[in-house]
Amino acid sequence: MRNVARMVSSTNPETIVIASPHNMRIEGKMAVVRAENCAGALEEGERALSLSRKCDVELAISIYSAAAGKGLPVVSVNFGTDSGRESKMPLDWGTIVPLWFLPRKARVVLVTPSREIPWGDLVKMGECIGEACHHTAARVSFVASADQAHAHLKSGPYGFDEEADVYDSRVIRIVKEDKLEELLNMNRGLLARAKPDGFWQMLMLHGALRSAPLRLAFCSYACPTYYGMLSAAYL
Repeated sequence: MRNVARMVSSTNPETIVIASPHNMRIEGKMAVVRAENCAGALEEGERALSLSRKCDVELAISIYSAAAGKGLPVVSVNFGTDSGRESKMPLDWGTIVPLWFLPRKARVVLVTPSREIPWGDLVKMGECIGEACHHTAARVSFVASADQAHAHLKSGPYGFDEEADVYDSRVIRIVKEDKLEELLNMNRGLLARAKPDGFWQMLMLHGALRSAPLRLAFCSYACPTYYGMLSAAYL
């Protein structure tokens, strides 16, 4: 993550669009958060961290409008008050962790996937994100946040399935070969058994890269516990 953060920071992003599987979970709908602020905290034993960010409302509205205009299943959401200081979306661990490493001055746009919609709609959502970013004056980075298979360890909360290693190995190859389009051929049974969190955000990433062909920098893969973690950057 530090290596990724150095690469991202070198581009001096003014806004970070981040897709997390752990924020708004709306069945059958993707969400774009148009709150003016976001904040959250994360605790692990005696260790704790917290952060708060301003949101790029204008870009959020542009992304939502582009997606809604194409008939995608998307909603615009807020939290607290319609505007002002109390318009503040809570941050989940899928946003706090990557944002902790990335430039603190950058504004944020939060988007969430849906696991119930056609995969092609997630790719199209990524295309809308890419198009909206191209039409803004701000320098924007997109983060597809989430871990890979969650069934690597018998004592883990999701148990063990040998397909977890199969899935992660396939994703590693797809990313290293820069062939994200092959995600669309993934077996649904394999997804169900491996229990990844990252698949749907990676489809968004695939769509976003269609309008911004960038060079891949594969950083790492590790599985120190029950879930796999992969980091890469496109610059």
